[in-house]
Amino acid sequence: MFEEFSDGFIILNHGGEIIFFNEVVLRQTGWKSKDILTGGEFIAHLKLEQSRSGEQLVEIPDPEGGARRFLTVAFDVTGDNGHYTLVRLREAVGAQALAGAGEPYAQLFNNIGDALLSANLRGRVLAANPAFYKLVERPEGETIEDLGELYVYKEELEDKLLRLLEADAVYNLETHLYGGDRLVKRVLDTSWVVHDSRGVVTGYTSQLKDISYLRNLEARLMISERNHALLFDTILSSIIIVDPGGLILNWNYTAEQLYGYSREEVMGAEFDALFRGSAQRPTITSIFELVEQNQGRYLEAEVPRRRKDGSTIYTYASYSSIQNTSGETIAFSVIEKDLTERVNLERKLKDSFDRIKETQSAAILGFAKLTEYRDKDTGKHLRRIREYVRVLASSLKGRPMYRDYISDRYIDDLCLSSVLHDVGKVAIEDSILLKPGKLTDPEFTRIKDHSRMGGDALRDVDRELKRESFLTLGKEIAYYHHERWDGKGYPEGRRGEQIPLSARIVALADVYDALTSDRPYKKAMGHEESVKIITEGRGTQFDPDMVDAFLANQEVFDRIRLFHEFEEQPHTIEQLLAGQVRTLPEEAQGA
Repeated sequence: MFEEFSDGFIILNHGGEIIFFNEVVLRQTGWKSKDILTGGEFIAHLKLEQSRSGEQLVEIPDPEGGARRFLTVAFDVTGDNGHYTLVRLREAVGAQALAGAGEPYAQLFNNIGDALLSANLRGRVLAANPAFYKLVERPEGETIEDLGELYVYKEELEDKLLRLLEADAVYNLETHLYGGDRLVKRVLDTSWVVHDSRGVVTGYTSQLKDISYLRNLEARLMISERNHALLFDTILSSIIIVDPGGLILNWNYTAEQLYGYSREEVMGAEFDALFRGSAQRPTITSIFELVEQNQGRYLEAEVPRRRKDGSTIYTYASYSSIQNTSGETIAFSVIEKDLTERVNLERKLKDSFDRIKETQSAAILGFAKLTEYRDKDTGKHLRRIREYVRVLASSLKGRPMYRDYISDRYIDDLCLSSVLHDVGKVAIEDSILLKPGKLTDPEFTRIKDHSRMGGDALRDVDRELKRESFLTLGKEIAYYHHERWDGKGYPEGRRGEQIPLSARIVALADVYDALTSDRPYKKAMGHEESVKIITEGRGTQFDPDMVDAFLANQEVFDRIRLFHEFEEQPHTIEQLLAGQVRTLPEEAQGA
C-alpha cells in the first residue's frame, strides 16, 4: 500500500529503528537505502518528538552538500505485534505554513495528494479525503450512497469487486470516472479489502491516481506521430535523415521514388556511397560542418546525385541540423527537390543561345566582309580589330570610372559590333576606295561620308529591333570612330567624352591596325613606329585612357599582329593571350 502513495512513508519499531520506507523517500531525499537503515543520523533529522504533536518543517541534508526541506508528521500505532511509529514525509513548497496536527490519522488521510476512499460492498462511501472530492468534482463531504454512479462503465466496478474477493487486492486498474459536467476522468485504481474483527470482508479502500492528462497527452502524441509519419511520407520533397557520421537513418517515400532504392537497401548505408555524384564533390560530413558553421542550415543548388541505375540527377538541397532538448546535434536532414528537368532544359537553352550567338557573330562578320569585299585582307583585319578591342576594353575594366559600365557582356557586344565600323564603305566608289595615290579634297570628303552612311544604316536596323542590342554599339562606332579627342575629327566634330566610349576604343584599335597593315596607298609600318605615332596622339587624337591602356598592353598588340601574319599557328589566339592582358592600374592618370 505505502509503495503506491505519492508521499514518503517510514515505519519505525518500538526501539526507534527504521524497519520500512517506501521508494518515494529515496527519490525525495537522495539518500541510499544503507545510509537510511544504518545509524541514527537520518532519524535525527525527522524531529520525531515534535512531529508527534503536529506537522513540522525539517531539513534533511542531500548528497550534494545542500539541504532539502520537508513537512513531517509522526504518529504511533499499536498492533498485534507491538508498537510502531509511522512517519509521513512530504516535500515543502516555499514558506509553506504548518497546520495544527489534529488527530494524526485524520491529518494523514486528509493531506495525502492522491484520492483515497473507503466504501462498503454496497457502494456507499464511508470516508474520503479532499483529493477524492477534487477528482470527481463534488462538494467536499458530500454523501455518496452509490459509488457506481461515478463509474462511466459499471462493468469496471463489478470486475474490480470480483478481483478483490479473489485476491484481496488489485493494482493499477485503468478506470473511467465521471467528473463535473459528466466529463470523463481516467484513473489508475489500486484497492485492498477491509476485514472486520472476525475476518469477514466488509468493504474496501481505494487509492486513485488521475491519469487523464497523461492519457490525453499520449493520444495527442500518437495522433501527432501518425500525422508526422503521414506528412513525412506524402511531402513532395525528398527527405533523408543522416547521422553525423554520414549513415542513413530514415527517408521518405519521395526519396525512394527519386533514387530508386528500397528502404531496406538504404537504412544504415553510407550516404556518399549511394548518392555522391563524383569524387570532386564534397563529402556529406564536410557539408555537415558547413551546416554547423551556418547556424544549423546550408543550401546548395544544382547538386549532382547518383541514382541506383547509375544515372545522374540534379537537386536543390537544403541541409539542417536536428538537435535534442540539450541542444546537441544528433542528426541532419537532407531535403531535396529534383531539378534535373529544369537543369537539362537550361543547358539546352544555353546551348541554343550559344549557337544563336555563334551564328549571329558569323553572320555579322560575313556581312562586314561583304561590305568590304574589295579588300582581300578584310577577314584578318576584322579579326584583329575584335582582338585589339577586347584587350583595350578588358584593360580599362579595372579602373573605377569604368567598372560599373564595362561588363563582360559589354565587352562581348563591343567586340561583335566593332567589325561594323566601316560598313558604310560599301557605298564608296572603287575609284576612291582603292586609289593607290593621295586623295583629292573632294575624294577625301566623299570617303568621309562612310561614317555617316554606315551609322544611318545601323540606326535604321536598330530601330526595327525595338530594344537595345549590340547594334546600338555598332551604330555609335560607325558614326563616331573617326572623331578626335580634341574635336577635330568627323562627322560631327565631337570632343572628349562627348564621343561614345565604344567609338573611342575602336578608334585607337582601327588606327593601330591601319598603321601596321598594307593599304593601296601605303606600306605597313613597324610596331615601334606605330606605338610612337599613337603615343604622340595622346590627348589630341585619342582619349588619354585609351592610350594608357594601349601602352600597358602594346606587347599583346604586337603578338596579335604577328599571329595573324601566318596562315597556320600551333595555338589559338585565346591560348596565346591567356593571362597576358594587363589591367590599367587605378592610379594611372588620364592626362
